[in-house]
Amino acid sequence: MTKTIPASLDTSFEHSSSDAEDTSGSSSRKQKPSTSKHEASILATSSAPPAPGAEGTTPANASNPNPNPTRHSRFWFHDGSVILHVENTLFRVHQTILANHSEIFAGLFEVPQPAGEMMLEGCHIVVLHDNEKDFEDLLHAVYDPSYFDSIPPTTDVDTLLTSISGILRLSTKYILKPLRTRCITLLTSKFPSTFTLYCTKSTTPSLHERYKSDTVMRAVLLAKETNVPTILPYAYYCVARMSMKRLMKERDGDLGWKEKCLCMVGRERLRWAEMSVSHSFLLVFQRSSTCTTLTCAHTRGPHAEWHLLEAGKSPNPLRAFVRWPQLNVCKDCEVYCQGVHLAGRRDVWKRLPSFFDLPAWEVLEEIQNQ
Repeated sequence: MTKTIPASLDTSFEHSSSDAEDTSGSSSRKQKPSTSKHEASILATSSAPPAPGAEGTTPANASNPNPNPTRHSRFWFHDGSVILHVENTLFRVHQTILANHSEIFAGLFEVPQPAGEMMLEGCHIVVLHDNEKDFEDLLHAVYDPSYFDSIPPTTDVDTLLTSISGILRLSTKYILKPLRTRCITLLTSKFPSTFTLYCTKSTTPSLHERYKSDTVMRAVLLAKETNVPTILPYAYYCVARMSMKRLMKERDGDLGWKEKCLCMVGRERLRWAEMSVSHSFLLVFQRSSTCTTLTCAHTRGPHAEWHLLEAGKSPNPLRAFVRWPQLNVCKDCEVYCQGVHLAGRRDVWKRLPSFFDLPAWEVLEEIQNQ
């Protein structure tokens, strides 16, 4: 019989907890590495096929889910030491390379082989219940150190998600930390997790991009599936700013209604933040303590700008105000308002997770790193 690995491990993010386990190590040591809960859930089924009808198996032949697989055109190395059977494809790869990247694979390959196990060209066959395309993308990243260099910062979100989704899923499942980290870095370049990253993204013309609603929801679902909660606050921010007409639609790949309602509530909180925190200097204008221009006390510019802001289709409290000349105030008052505005935007960013009932940024980071 062939060794099998379960179809998926639960690493989905539930606002306050995560089941992801953190392990690291190398297969180069002679003693068998200690087994984590994450690894044990895989190794428990490595010596026998799943029960017929279990998730990720074919009831008619659970030990051989596809009796006529084809060899992958690229990842079939004649000096490979193990054959991985993923859906309808066979990958002949090197145990050492995979084991050096992942302790999960290292532990799997150290499991004693039962008598009569299926082999091909002298290599043991291991059945992995993963998506074939995801696994192919993972091998590209493993065997090609420059893989991520081919994804420039200006890549659009759709292309980026297509390029890294499979790698992120499997690097999370099999604990390939460096690959997971690279994927998260690319994700946060589109959905920032710090105010500094947000400012860089919003002020760099080459990085400015209008996100499609379907793409944002796709990113949210990927983040929840792979335990990357630090991109959720800004992703939810983008969802909350969508039109009500779009949110009321139900398309394939959309968020569930519970999350959509959460974003609708968050939308009202963003409106409050815009009025009371980030752009309050327009609604309640105050002069600088060093102002010597009497006309600043009676200027109507701030209120006029507030009415323009209020007429916008959706709140955007993080956006920097740029129409300073229209305030018709002295330079001292203008500089003072700029300071109030920047402090307000920072405060909105700090509160952003709470607008969508998420833990604080620091807690999200801890959950993600578990």
